[in-house]
Amino acid sequence: MVFAAALVLAACGGGDDGATAGGDDGNGNSGGSAIDPAECGLEAFAAADKPVEITFWHQQADENEAALVELTDEFNASQDDVRVRPVLFPDYEDLFTKYRAALSGGDLPDLVVLEETTVQAMVDSGSSVPMQACVDADNLDLGDYLPRAIAYYTTEDVLRAMPWNVSNPILWYDRALFRAAGLDPDDPPETLDEVREYSQVIVDAGVAEHGIALRAQDYYNEFWYAKGAQEYVNNGNGRDARATKAQLDTEFGRELWTWWDDMVESGLALDTGSATGNVDHLFSLANSESAMTIEASSALGPALAVLSTGQFSHVEIGTAPLPGLEAGGGVPVGDGALWIVGNSSRAERGAAWQYVKYLTEPAQQAQLHIAVGYVPVRMSAVEDPGVQAKWAEQPAYRTAYDQLVNGPTDDATSGSVIGDYQGVRDAVTRSLEAMLTGRLTPEAALVQVQREADDAINEYNARIGG
Repeated sequence: MVFAAALVLAACGGGDDGATAGGDDGNGNSGGSAIDPAECGLEAFAAADKPVEITFWHQQADENEAALVELTDEFNASQDDVRVRPVLFPDYEDLFTKYRAALSGGDLPDLVVLEETTVQAMVDSGSSVPMQACVDADNLDLGDYLPRAIAYYTTEDVLRAMPWNVSNPILWYDRALFRAAGLDPDDPPETLDEVREYSQVIVDAGVAEHGIALRAQDYYNEFWYAKGAQEYVNNGNGRDARATKAQLDTEFGRELWTWWDDMVESGLALDTGSATGNVDHLFSLANSESAMTIEASSALGPALAVLSTGQFSHVEIGTAPLPGLEAGGGVPVGDGALWIVGNSSRAERGAAWQYVKYLTEPAQQAQLHIAVGYVPVRMSAVEDPGVQAKWAEQPAYRTAYDQLVNGPTDDATSGSVIGDYQGVRDAVTRSLEAMLTGRLTPEAALVQVQREADDAINEYNARIGG
């Protein structure tokens, strides 16, 4: 079982893919949906000697790690049945690489947090216990969880992982620069055309060299397609059947990429590249080189902590929903979810479930939101007095939550399920770089990304026999 899982995950190649189970449902989706609640291990946990110790692999760093350590210490101190040992990895990609390697020989964790791109690969690997087994075994009511967060991690009507540290990309802007340019900071742009208009005003007023700083970022593209009600891959975004083809070279894509290219070519947007860990777009905002940028809401806590030192006291951060080709629409969740590892004993699985429940309770979700900026996955968490006080003090924290509860929940906003997700992302990055450096037109760049994304999808499917 573990060896077979390692072979499947090795087929992913990159660092972003996945979900859970084994077999095939006849639609090309591995896994099937026969769920055995006993697999959660609650009976074995109840009978086990206490405390049951579990290992949790995560990628939370700096302020985020401090928040997780505080939550874990509180959990360990609150009861005598479970002891959690967190293990830190540099980032999601390194974590998933180590997870794949451990499947073919090594110590696996009992619980792991993986980013949203891993759903199909984890399903194909059969290396985890579907979270649905624990939901059913414990009769957990999911009614208070964000519907779109649950939808992302559900395939074949089975919840594969529990959304936990959720975020989404939003518009960041300097309210002070907006005022200096004569723009209303309480009326940020809602469409990409308005981003262009605001950028022109900002540049013409001489308050910043560029209107907006943009990374050549693969996930920007995913969220813009979703916001425009565009499914990223075929077969219902990979949810009705296994994805076999990207849906990138479309009229929508040409309009989006032409806007992106024109913004950079005109100088209204600053292209800050695609290097992993690159935060030049945030520095551009901090140094008043640009008045706007796009970044995940999970970066708010660390960014505002830096601003609080006084080093960039001139910056007044505002946030707004991600502007799209048209106003409105919805976005999927980003960032991480919790997976219970199937190689653990049943008692350890049951123990991991206790920790999962704790981390996603409203009080803990409120605590994580206040400390870091992750979106609470429990709707009742926003009623917490601390959250309400945080929103009153720093309205920027509320934007990502509102963005996830507004707009439709459909195949586009539930997110794409792709085997070699990283292969598709790499294709997007290469084509964006070629376009933004003038080597390809938007039309030619989309032809290239369509071909390379299709190749990545189908090579993965062929390797696993999908």
